[in-house]
Amino acid sequence: MRLHHLELTGFGPFRERQSVDFEAFERDGIFLIAGRTGAGKSSILDGVCFALYGSVPRYESGDKRLRSDHCEPEDPTEVRLEFTVGDRRWRVTRAPEYQRPSRRGGGLTTEPTRAELEELVDGDWIGRAGKPRDVGLLLDEVLGLNAQQFQQVILLAQNRFSRFLLASGAERQSLLRALFGTRRYEEYARELGERSKAAQHELDALGERARTLLDQAERLIAAQEPVAAEHGEAAAPVDLVARRAAVELGEQRAAYRLDTLRRERSSADEARAAAEAAHAELVALAKAQQELARAHERLTVLEDAGAQIAIDRRRLQHARAAEVLRAPLEAALAADDAAAASEAAVTAAEAAWQRVAAGSGEEVAADLAELVERLTGELAVWTAALTHEAALAEGEAQVRDASTEAARLEADVVALDAQRAQVPAELARLEAELETEREAAARRDPARVRRDETESRLAAAEEAERLAAAQREAEIAHRDAAAAAATAAAA
Repeated sequence: MRLHHLELTGFGPFRERQSVDFEAFERDGIFLIAGRTGAGKSSILDGVCFALYGSVPRYESGDKRLRSDHCEPEDPTEVRLEFTVGDRRWRVTRAPEYQRPSRRGGGLTTEPTRAELEELVDGDWIGRAGKPRDVGLLLDEVLGLNAQQFQQVILLAQNRFSRFLLASGAERQSLLRALFGTRRYEEYARELGERSKAAQHELDALGERARTLLDQAERLIAAQEPVAAEHGEAAAPVDLVARRAAVELGEQRAAYRLDTLRRERSSADEARAAAEAAHAELVALAKAQQELARAHERLTVLEDAGAQIAIDRRRLQHARAAEVLRAPLEAALAADDAAAASEAAVTAAEAAWQRVAAGSGEEVAADLAELVERLTGELAVWTAALTHEAALAEGEAQVRDASTEAARLEADVVALDAQRAQVPAELARLEAELETEREAAARRDPARVRRDETESRLAAAEEAERLAAAQREAEIAHRDAAAAAATAAAA
């Protein structure tokens, strides 16, 4: 920061406008403000401080003493300062509160505090703030120091400096503390001391905790590494750093052992999974073998029942052949019976006729009555025979239907026999394929061999189950055909 120009009007001992050009002393660097007592040397510094911060440190009563006692009521009071901060040039104008004549009527009125801050931009002064509060805030930001800091570091008040020169050592120390605001630094020192003590206590507590943890870790390491303890390694270190390094080494060893155990566990888990998979495959294989054995048992039972099925088939064929001849034989027998009855009737009629011709009239009447009665009985017999003949035609139709159904069932039995005849060949083929797969599996991975065998046996079991179902259907059809044949024979 550099001061350029200061104007004082009605300020301190100066009634008229006074100008101070600080740029004239710029080449000298350091300069002295000298003069008689009361000439206004300190008022120049008071004007700088008032222009920047609106206050003067050496006047305890505030701004009311800033107005010159030589001013008339109508004379103005004002301070204007031009300065540069960095590469920006500023001009601040301030006026304290004072009494002036009223423009309307008589008496005095209060002229309020004024402040204005301007910046020189391209040769023109541009207003930046027009109120005391706004000016103060903007100057704090521009200068980087508030009034108290400025008065402690840059400008030392005259009245406090005299006290400093005449004070004792203790008072001078107290005064310096008051002037430069060292209480904050004392508080910093006290707080830092308290923090140091607290940090030391915390460090001691952490050290004790670290020693406790290190003791526990060393005991664990000794328990996990008995071999090293038996061989008597180097004496345990005393300081925490060495003990921590030893514990970290033990931790690395433990981590290595843990990693090794994890790998072993992983290998064991893989082996267990492989064993479980092999066991599951063996269980499935055993189930497939059991199913195959049951299929063989069912096939044996069906083969054993083949003889009985053949006997039933021959009986069915004989019954069908007999059924074809039954109707003609019954018709021939009925015709023979009718012929015999007719011959007997003719013979009886001829005999009666001869008796009529040879006998008397009474005998003829008796014979005629007897003949009428006999013929009436025969007529009843023939009427019943006619009824039986009609029923015989209906029965023959039923026999023909039964014969047709028996023929269909016979065809089904023949087809089922053909399918059953294929069962041994299919089983032989499946067993041959199973044996081929077993031989091929012997050259492959054991797990694949077991899988292929299981799949083959499962397929064979399913095929056997299908054939067994077909065999059961054939047995049912055979029983139905036998029952139909028996029913036809009974009819």
